[in-house]
Amino acid sequence: MLSLPRTTLLVLCGAPGCGKSTFAREHFKETMVVSSDHCRTLVSDSEINMASSREAFKLFRYTIERRLALNRFTVADSTAVTRRARKDLVRIGKKYGFHVALLIFNTPVDVCLERNAGRDRRVVKPVIDRMGKMLLRTLKVVHDEGFDRINVIAEGELRDPAFGVSINAHEVTIPGPYDIIGDIHGCYEELLMLLQKLGYRKQFDCYHHPAGRKAVFIGDLTDRGPHSLKSFWLVKNMVDSGNALYVPGNHCRKLNSYLEGKNIKISHGLERTVEEIRALPEDERKEFKEGFQQLYREAPPYLVLDQGRLVVAHGGIKEDMVGKVTERVKSFCFFGDTTGASTEDGLPVRRDWAGEYHGSALIVYGHTPVPEAAFVNNTVDIDQGCVLGGKLTALRYPEREFVQVPALAAYYMREGFSAAALSGAVSGNKR
Repeated sequence: MLSLPRTTLLVLCGAPGCGKSTFAREHFKETMVVSSDHCRTLVSDSEINMASSREAFKLFRYTIERRLALNRFTVADSTAVTRRARKDLVRIGKKYGFHVALLIFNTPVDVCLERNAGRDRRVVKPVIDRMGKMLLRTLKVVHDEGFDRINVIAEGELRDPAFGVSINAHEVTIPGPYDIIGDIHGCYEELLMLLQKLGYRKQFDCYHHPAGRKAVFIGDLTDRGPHSLKSFWLVKNMVDSGNALYVPGNHCRKLNSYLEGKNIKISHGLERTVEEIRALPEDERKEFKEGFQQLYREAPPYLVLDQGRLVVAHGGIKEDMVGKVTERVKSFCFFGDTTGASTEDGLPVRRDWAGEYHGSALIVYGHTPVPEAAFVNNTVDIDQGCVLGGKLTALRYPEREFVQVPALAAYYMREGFSAAALSGAVSGNKR
C-alpha cells in the first residue's frame, strides 16, 4: 500500500510502456492526473506531435502549479527520466509546500517493448532503449534530488491486486502560518469582522491574506445564527480557492443528513438553517445542496498540520487517535468524549479528555462553548459561544495569539446556553 498525504505531488517515472498511465487511470480520479501526452494533444491536436513538446510541457507544469495552488492532490504523468525534468517538478512541489513523492516503474525494457507493440501510438525502439538506460542511471542518483519519498515498483507488484494507494485526507503538508477559527454558527457579520481584524482582504468574492496565511475552520458553520448560508458560502469559497482548510462539526454532519433526505429531528438550531434553505429559489437550493455536500464529503474528520505539531478537530481528539480514521475516531472528532449518559436537560455527558492529554501536538478544537480560550495541557478550546452572545475567536499559529470579536447579539437562547450562563461556567455541554 502506497500511503500519501492529501497535499502530495506524485511524480511518475518510467520508460514508455512501463505501465505508468494505466496505473494512474486505475488508482486516481481522472482530474488528479496531469499527463504530458494529454497536454501535447491539447496544444497541437495530436499526442504524437513531438515538435509541440516544448509548449506541451509549459502547459504540463502550469496545470500542475494551478492545482497545487488550490491544495489539490496531483499526479504528474510523464517519463521524468531526466534529472532536469524531476528537478522542475520538485521545485514546483516545494514552492507550494507539497509532499513530493517519486514513484519509479522499474519495468524491464523487453516488457515495455512488448506493450508498446500493442499500442495505437508506438514509440520507436531506440527511444525506449535509451530511456531504459536513463532509468537505470536515475535509480542510482535520484536519492539526492530533494524528493520527500521515493518508491520503486517492480512489474510483479503492478499486477498484484493487493497493491493500492491511500490518500490521507487528514494529513496536510502546506506550511502555515494559520488562523484557526472557532464555531461560526451562522454569525456571518462577526466572521467578516474577524477576518478583517486578522488582515484578510476580499478579492473576487473570496477572502485571502496578503501574507499567505491560511484560515482553518473547525466546523459548525451553520445553525442557530442569522446567516448560515452566507457563512457557508464564504468558507466554501475560501476552501475552493486554496485560502482555507476545513474540518466538519456535528452540526455540519446533521445538516448533511438532512440534505440527504434522512429522517432526522430538525432542532437545536437546524430549523433556522432549514428555513433559510426553503426560502431559496429551487435552482439556488440545488446549488447549496451540491456545494455543501461536496465540502462536507471531501473534508477529513481532523487535520494534522505543521509536520504533526498541530492537530485541529471540531470536538477534539486523543493522542492515540492521531493518524487513524475509524468510526470511533470520527465520532470523537464530532462529539468529543461522550459517556453515553445525558444530563437532566438531555445533553450528553462528556469526559474531560483535555485534562488528561499529554501529547506533544497542540490540539485546537471547539464544539463546547467556554467563556475564555485558555491552553490546557497543550490543548485549547476556541469556541467562545459567539452565537450565544459571547465571542468569535481565532488562534493565530504558530504565534499562539488569540484574536477575537464580540458577538453583535445573542442569537440563540436555550437553558444552559445563555450568554450569562456562558460567562459563569468554564465548561458546558453542547449538542
